[in-house]
Amino acid sequence: MKRKSRRAAWPMSLCAVLLFGWSLPGAFAQQAGTAWTPPPPSEMPDKLDWVQVPSGEWLGGAIKVLYEGSLEFDSDEVGIIKIDWEDVVELRTVTILEVRPEEGASATGKVLVKDGKVTIIGDTTTVFDQGEILAITAGVPKERNFWSGEASGSANYQSGNTEKETFNGRITAKRRTVEQRIILDYIGNYDETENTETENNHRLSGDWDRYITHRWFWTPLTAEYFKDKFQNIEHRVTLGVGMGYEIIDTSKTEWRVSGGPAYTKTWFQDVAPGESDSEDSPAFSGKTRFDHELTDDIDIWYDYRLLWAKDDAGGYTHRMEFGAAYDIIGDLDLRVSYIWDYISEPSEDENGQKPDESDTQILIGVGYSF
Repeated sequence: MKRKSRRAAWPMSLCAVLLFGWSLPGAFAQQAGTAWTPPPPSEMPDKLDWVQVPSGEWLGGAIKVLYEGSLEFDSDEVGIIKIDWEDVVELRTVTILEVRPEEGASATGKVLVKDGKVTIIGDTTTVFDQGEILAITAGVPKERNFWSGEASGSANYQSGNTEKETFNGRITAKRRTVEQRIILDYIGNYDETENTETENNHRLSGDWDRYITHRWFWTPLTAEYFKDKFQNIEHRVTLGVGMGYEIIDTSKTEWRVSGGPAYTKTWFQDVAPGESDSEDSPAFSGKTRFDHELTDDIDIWYDYRLLWAKDDAGGYTHRMEFGAAYDIIGDLDLRVSYIWDYISEPSEDENGQKPDESDTQILIGVGYSF
């Protein structure tokens, strides 16, 4: 099986979106930046959640979540925005929320933030200092209130002298409560040139983290499924547990590391005669994730995951991703990411040929947050 070269897809349609995206935010910012100051809401509103920012403006909408120092607010005017928790001057909610402090039990009820105090009005009234709050999530037991996510993709179709089809897609879903989080991530790539498949890989991963303290968390389960016929991997399944720590946890920057023992099994696409078509191995799994809000419109991230198993099961493998997102309008953004997949000991196919150790790709697409 001869290995095909891979090239990053630069869809022509996205060039137009890119040019449009650079010009649109300026006009939108003028519209969104105009003083929108409705009369201050009643002490506890009956229709919308209301938040006041340092400029004195009131925004009406719905609280989504407070996590790691950043309040996600779905504004009726500008869509989902993030506000530093320390920049929230006042907050009055009609939504029932669950509030988790640094110490002590969580409280559930409507939330009033004023003069640096957080008052939760439920069956009983509880008061915390604003700086004590670690997380706020939906308090009403509706499953959809705990979920948020992002989806992005790109596509290219070319005909004439060269027939080519390229598709890239990604979706990330997060379930967050005051005590735990679940992150599910899927990324897939497909490329066909002159009716010959040159790329076809899929990766689905999931992490379940439970917080022990503000910084420490443990992972009861981390799992990943991966397939890439051009790396001679029909299927690869990895399961593990681990411990993690939040190195940096501010409203603009997050950096966490985690790792622990794992088990992995790989089924190969093709093998030489007499060779086993699968291998399993104990392993060590490690990962780190860095997110930073570079400006109000630009976010960057770095994600690195490694798996260390015996050589017959692939040896040392890693996946490194560096990306950036630029806000266009509302919940839409432009995304660029560079991904490097590496396997130190790829398995030979039936013809005795080894796949390349490294695969790299550049993805450009439009993303949507929900």
